[in-house]
Amino acid sequence: MSVWLQVLTYFEWVLMALLFGLSVWSIGLVIDRRRVLAAETGEGDLRVVREKLQGGDVAGVKTWAEASGGAHAGALRTVFRLEGADRDRIDRAVKSYLTVERLRLERGLPWLATLGANAPFIGLFGTVLGIIRSFAALGAEPEAANSVMSGISQALYATAAGLFVAIPAVIAFNSFSGRIRRIHAECEALKDLTVSRGA
Repeated sequence: MSVWLQVLTYFEWVLMALLFGLSVWSIGLVIDRRRVLAAETGEGDLRVVREKLQGGDVAGVKTWAEASGGAHAGALRTVFRLEGADRDRIDRAVKSYLTVERLRLERGLPWLATLGANAPFIGLFGTVLGIIRSFAALGAEPEAANSVMSGISQALYATAAGLFVAIPAVIAFNSFSGRIRRIHAECEALKDLTVSRGA
């Protein structure tokens, strides 16, 4: 085997190792974001809070907000701290709070998007290198067609590995982004409902 073919083989293995590392990193990001978002207030609790607000039980909501964690309770605590302030001041304070919370919730998501967008190209690069190596081997030994087909088959593993990294990363990114947008909208709605009830 020529030095050139050995270099191509080495690069293929490097790309496969890189894809494996990116896969592990992607799984770690997904687990971390899932844990963070799971700690946010659930739909059942929010329904109870809305019912209390609509029923005029602002004191009960205040008690809940002080005892709870997450973006929803934090937004309500911000409203209650500014009790009696004008609407614009409350809006600015809650908007500022939600901006910081959004940054906390979105930590790591840009990396998931980058992995989802670029991992297939890394895999494709590995496949192209494998095909080049296979055809170079065929040029050196024209009767070795079986080994060429085997080499092309092995080269396609890199594309499969790239897709294996990308598809879960894209699904997780879209799922988490949607959940964060929903949390943001719910916090705004709770803030408006609380202010309208006289907090």
